[in-house]
Amino acid sequence: MTDSSGENRFILSEKDLLKLAGMMVLASVFFGLSGLLMMIFLQWITRRSYAVDAVGKHGISQVSASRLGGAVIFLCSFILVVVGYVAGVAESDNGGPLGIQLFGWVGAIGCALLGLAEDLKNGSLSPLFRLLSQLLIFTIIVVQWPELIPADVGLSLVNFLLSQPAVGGLLTVIFCVGFVNAVNMADGANGLMPGMVTIAFTLFYIETGDLLYATLMTSCGLFTIFNVISGKLFLGDAGSYGLAAALALSGLYLSNQGTFSAAFLGVLFAYPCIEILFSTLRRALQGRSMVLPDNDHLHNRIHFQYQRLFTSKTLANSMTGCSLTLLFSGMAMLGYLFDWLPVTSNLWALVLVGQCLLYSILFYASGCGRNISQHVAKV
Repeated sequence: MTDSSGENRFILSEKDLLKLAGMMVLASVFFGLSGLLMMIFLQWITRRSYAVDAVGKHGISQVSASRLGGAVIFLCSFILVVVGYVAGVAESDNGGPLGIQLFGWVGAIGCALLGLAEDLKNGSLSPLFRLLSQLLIFTIIVVQWPELIPADVGLSLVNFLLSQPAVGGLLTVIFCVGFVNAVNMADGANGLMPGMVTIAFTLFYIETGDLLYATLMTSCGLFTIFNVISGKLFLGDAGSYGLAAALALSGLYLSNQGTFSAAFLGVLFAYPCIEILFSTLRRALQGRSMVLPDNDHLHNRIHFQYQRLFTSKTLANSMTGCSLTLLFSGMAMLGYLFDWLPVTSNLWALVLVGQCLLYSILFYASGCGRNISQHVAKV
């Protein structure tokens, strides 16, 4: 069976076999038997002919790939949670099914299913329907779980607004919906959003010891390895929507528990947040619709420069994602490991300012030599 590019999905080239061997070795070394089994499953998924992303999507991908990576992450994470819970290794109980807060399930699974419908049939759900559905999902969550409304973000005026129940709830819903769509917008290069998500769940697990974060760290870490090396499996909308919802809800919960400051989480999630704000402003200044998609994001520009250096379709893509992950979320991990500041400190806001400046410099520098025709909207 062949895909739209004429590639036989059931025949592995010598290069594919070498990549698969390398991925299986890394999976076994870092994650043991569960990692090896998941890596085999990921490879099997790429051999399917359904939910295939278009070549050239996001202006970066140049190979045909499956959009079911996010669905696989959630399936494997669920299996690992069940196994861990049955085995009695769950280290905390938040009062919900399998030790996970009930409305955490609602947010992550609800958004993931919304994205999965789009993955299986591209264009099946209008952007307005998806937006309204996300607003409904997070409104239900915040109404039923008001403890998610931030108490202290380090800014007096914002803290005052958040202390007003109706205003605080509205702002929290807007943040969650905005963050989900920011992650979806930024998910354009191999390893970029998967790398950020893996780093985030790793830090969440180190700080809390929760089984949930351990399973998500494992599944996302394995997917990142596969995504970076093979380039043949993407998060898709199920992954970007569902994982972003899980990150948003976890971040709000852990911030209010005093585990992390809002400023530290801002540094950790800097790239998608800066990207959506910068892109919206850029389009407005250009006199274009602020919601009309294009291929002039920072990762598109960085990818253009890497294409000048590498002939490999996958290498230029993966170098783009890995570089930006290390420069943004990697900064939070580096600061955590070397104890720059306590993770509860609001002084991380200074690092966030530095990341905004870094984004601006990179955006300008990486645009050199790039033709304006390469900024066309994606389809």
